[in-house]
Amino acid sequence: MNTFHTFAFFIAALACALKASASAAEGGENTGVRLALDLDDGSHVIGSPTIGSIPVQTSFATLNIPLKVIQIISFGAGADAATIKLQNGDKVTGGVHLGPVGMETVFGDVSIPMEHIRGVRVFLSGGSLPEGDGPLSFGGLNWTPWRTCFEIQGEKLVSLPAARPGYNYGHGGNGRGAELVTNIGNEDWRDYGLELEVGMTGVDPALNPHGLPQDYRSVSIGFHVADAKESWNERGTSTYSLNISGDGTWNVACYYNSYCKAPSGFGSPAIEGSRTLAEGKGLKYDPETGHKIRIEVRGTHIQAWVDGVQLADLHDDKMGETIGGQTLDHGGVTITWGFECMGWIRNFSAHRL
Repeated sequence: MNTFHTFAFFIAALACALKASASAAEGGENTGVRLALDLDDGSHVIGSPTIGSIPVQTSFATLNIPLKVIQIISFGAGADAATIKLQNGDKVTGGVHLGPVGMETVFGDVSIPMEHIRGVRVFLSGGSLPEGDGPLSFGGLNWTPWRTCFEIQGEKLVSLPAARPGYNYGHGGNGRGAELVTNIGNEDWRDYGLELEVGMTGVDPALNPHGLPQDYRSVSIGFHVADAKESWNERGTSTYSLNISGDGTWNVACYYNSYCKAPSGFGSPAIEGSRTLAEGKGLKYDPETGHKIRIEVRGTHIQAWVDGVQLADLHDDKMGETIGGQTLDHGGVTITWGFECMGWIRNFSAHRL
């Protein structure tokens, strides 16, 4: 195939991809689309766009790309050096020549000139969430194991009764408790739902340095995790969390910069802000089946179900407030078992809302 035919084939393929994506978007040009504009002063604005597409002048053609097929637009040295990453992973480079971008936001209608925009991110309701980084691929995401070892055993991702190599485990070290983390601080994770089955198998004699009873159980499912640290001696852990204890008590709470103000070991606990949003008791736990968890967060609206029963249906109007440099309006997921309680997850899924 000569150069001309290769070029023509590429143009035709790209045009077909854009046409197919645009056809899939029928029923409303901007239905389910939100933009996050990163501005030159370091701030960002999120809202529903009044435009439906972006004109891009490439070296081979002028393209009018629907917002629904775009994931990220990054600007180099101005609007003439833009990289457009599409939802399917393709990339297009060229110049973006567009007037002020209009959006409907929580503080009213705005119109932002292009010269003040350094990046654009597109969020689609019902679309997939970023998978994140991490060595364990499970439930459509990439997880990082903290504090203890983990492995995939059939349909489960399971904690093992052994400290992670290189980690200073223990009450006198830098923390206890098996933990899985993904997409910490990722601003693409805002309005989403997650479902999973989670088990608390209790304390394994192979890792029980402090003599906990073998029936001790607790687990926390963190969401909108803006920051998290493996060491409890490092400032930063900031998250919403559904917390469940083996005695059937539970709560939904949030924390800002929770840590121990000591070089090592548990001591001088500090927290720069917290809120308990809901609480209760009476959950029944089956060690074989675990708990079925469902959490949804849309804007300030938080809902949580355990074993099909809705425990929380609330609005946290303080979600957008910044405390200690942390704002809990975004971020991925953590699953943390208390102290030496071992556990597992199964049938995990997460999706945009």
